[in-house]
Amino acid sequence: MGLRALLAGDGWALDTPRFFEGEARCLLAEAPEELGSVLSSLDDVAASKDPDLIAIGFIAYEAGVWLEGSAHLFREPEGTPLAAFGVYRLRNAARRAPAPPTARLTFEEGSPATPEASLSPREWAKGVEEIRSGIARGDVYQVNLTRRTRQDLRAEPFALARALYEENPGPYAITVAAAGWAVVSNSPELFLDGDLLSRRAASAPIKGTIARGETPADDAAAREWLLSSAKDAAEHVMIVDLIRNDLGRVAAPGGVAAPLRPTLRSFRHLHHLESTVEARLAPGTSLSDLLRAMLPGGSVTGAPKHAALGFIRRLEAVPRGAYTGVAGYVRGNGRVVLNVAIRTTILHGSKVDYHAGGGIVWDSEAETEWRETETKSREFEVVLRSGRLAPGRA
Repeated sequence: MGLRALLAGDGWALDTPRFFEGEARCLLAEAPEELGSVLSSLDDVAASKDPDLIAIGFIAYEAGVWLEGSAHLFREPEGTPLAAFGVYRLRNAARRAPAPPTARLTFEEGSPATPEASLSPREWAKGVEEIRSGIARGDVYQVNLTRRTRQDLRAEPFALARALYEENPGPYAITVAAAGWAVVSNSPELFLDGDLLSRRAASAPIKGTIARGETPADDAAAREWLLSSAKDAAEHVMIVDLIRNDLGRVAAPGGVAAPLRPTLRSFRHLHHLESTVEARLAPGTSLSDLLRAMLPGGSVTGAPKHAALGFIRRLEAVPRGAYTGVAGYVRGNGRVVLNVAIRTTILHGSKVDYHAGGGIVWDSEAETEWRETETKSREFEVVLRSGRLAPGRA
C-alpha cells in the first residue's frame, strides 16, 4: 500500500532519525475482526530472531477499546485504519525523509475562518461536571476527557513532522503515512518498552502538566507548584496504579515495581510528572498478550479503565482514531517500543485533526482543564500560525 514511516527522537533506542519506505508487506486492520491477524503478525516479527526485521506503525485508540472487551463502546475512526504497520529491513532505512517540493500549509478554498471544534467550552464544562458527578457516585476516580479541532487544509506529512519536532522535540516522534492519510505523532510519553527475550517491560505514564514560565523565576515556580500539587499527585498515583495492574496481568508473581514518587520532565512548552512502571514478564508472554493487557493506555482513559471508557464514549462527540492509541516499532530481536500517541495530528483527505485532553478528577475545574488543553496544543498552533512548514532535514 506504499506505507512510509519516520522515527525521530531519543526515546526509540535506535539511531534516529530513520526513514522507511518500500515495505516488504503491510499489516492492516480496517475492521475490528482483522485486529487479531495484525497482532499475530507482530508476534511473528518479534519472535523471528532477525534483528534487521522491523515493523513500524500504529494502533488506534478504538482498536484498544475493542481489544479491551468493550465492543459496545466501539466506533469507527475517521480517515485512517484501526491499525497499520509496514514491515521493513532496518538496513534499508534512510537518514531522512525526502524533501517535499513545497512546504506550505494549503488551506482549502472556502474553509471556515475558525477550526471546527468537537466540543464548545460550554459542552466541555458540562462533560467535566458529568465526570465529577460520576466520581461522587463512586463510578470512577478519574476520566481522561479530550476534544478535537479540525482544519480544512492540506500539509505534506513529513514536512509537518519536521516543523512540529523543531518547535518541540519529542522523544517518541513518529510519522506513518499512506495514500490519503497520515499520522504525525510528536509524543513525549512511553507506552511500552519491552524486551520479550529477557522478559522485561516498562511503561512511563505522564499525568500532571503545567505550562513553562516565561522567565527563569516563573519557570522555577511552575516546577515547584507542579511537584507540590496535591491534585496532580493524586491524579498521577491513580494512573500509576492502573498501569501497574495492567502489567500485573502478564507479569510473573511479584514482578511489577513502581517508584514511590514521580519525577519531573521538562519540554519546551510544558513540565510533566512521569513515573516508570517496570515488570518482569511471565514465561511465554507474547507481544499480543502485552497489548491485550494494556490497551487502551491508562493515562489516556482513566480509572477504573472499563468505567472510564463508558464516560469517554458518552461525552466525546467524535472518535479519537490514532490519537491516544499507540505508535512505534516491533523488531525481530524481541524489542518493542511504542509511544502513547498524544501531541498527534491526523491528516486525511483535506482534513487535519488535532486533539488534546487531560485527566478529570474530583477537584478539577472546567476552565483550568480547558486552558491545559490549549497549552498542550501550543506547538501545533505555533506551526499553524506560521503558515509554513520546516524545510530543513528530518
